[in-house]
Amino acid sequence: MRLIRLTRTYIREIIEGKIGTRGPQLPSCSLALGSFDGLHLGHQELIRGVRASRDKLGLDSGALFTFMQHPRQLLNPESAPFLLTTWRAKLAILQQLECSVIVAADFCPELSELSYRDFVEKFLVGYLGMKHLVAGYDTHLGADRQGTAATLEELGRELGYTVEVIPPVKNGDHIISSSSIRKALTAGDMPLAAAMLGRPYAFWGEVTPGDRRGREIGFPTANIQPLDPMKMLPAPGVYAVKVQVPGDVVEPGSNGVLERVSESLPEVDLQGDILSAAPSDWAVFGGMLNFGNVPTFHGPGLPEPRVEANIFGFEGDLRGRNVKIDWIRHLRSEKKFEGAAQLVEQLKKDDEQARRVLGLD
Repeated sequence: MRLIRLTRTYIREIIEGKIGTRGPQLPSCSLALGSFDGLHLGHQELIRGVRASRDKLGLDSGALFTFMQHPRQLLNPESAPFLLTTWRAKLAILQQLECSVIVAADFCPELSELSYRDFVEKFLVGYLGMKHLVAGYDTHLGADRQGTAATLEELGRELGYTVEVIPPVKNGDHIISSSSIRKALTAGDMPLAAAMLGRPYAFWGEVTPGDRRGREIGFPTANIQPLDPMKMLPAPGVYAVKVQVPGDVVEPGSNGVLERVSESLPEVDLQGDILSAAPSDWAVFGGMLNFGNVPTFHGPGLPEPRVEANIFGFEGDLRGRNVKIDWIRHLRSEKKFEGAAQLVEQLKKDDEQARRVLGLD
């Protein structure tokens, strides 16, 4: 996968015509563009369209033009959504989807104020060599969102590119969109979110020190802090989950390992600094997770919710390491128990239910 990075400075130079023959211009490409938050089944249909048109038209590349920041973080920061896919996770998914070229642009004022005509002419055609545009049915780009499927097709006749419009992808009677996935997550409906994403909803986090109370009551947990504070988490409660951990902390043949997977994603800390090179081997375990304020041990509850996962069969040390959580199903809401004994009785029931959901009973 090739990454073409467009910083704000570089974007200014392209707009002002200062690039000349510099830069990674593509001889010809099929292209789709957008924020692609979630990379759900609708987005994946666009990506398939790019690959198919590249091959059909004999073009050099299939490219995806996206942004390092969600556009609403600049245009309307007060209403900017939490992210379904952080940048790091987005790159990993795009690699799995066999995207050959990713154009990663800073969403900056210079770009947001550009007319759709200037954007297409300077960036997509002039810089990237676009010959075919794969657009979503609801495409809007450029200042005042005037670049629609119809206006882009008309411009294509002038600038020498063709346009293919992908119809909406549906889950039942409902159109799949990033906003509909957010609604499912807010309701704790993980099967619905997974059906629209084409995979379980997931987040990456760093294992940080906790209270160690779980170990004292027989249910040790990993305290997991999301690597990106803008990552959206689902409704609070107890969940059946799958937990992906670095393979080097798991001995071959260890109990509880459901599968071993390969994923080229470097480990980073909460500041984004690299902890280790991209591990090629990860081990997947089943587990149950509580996302909430832990009221049983913290009076009215912690001021900020905490993610704690009990990983079935895992016995290694994960402190300071990265893990991936796949949220499979919401089991119950969080509640305050009268004491540790009552909590343990409920955790035993949660354990049994989580194992049934995961097919481990």
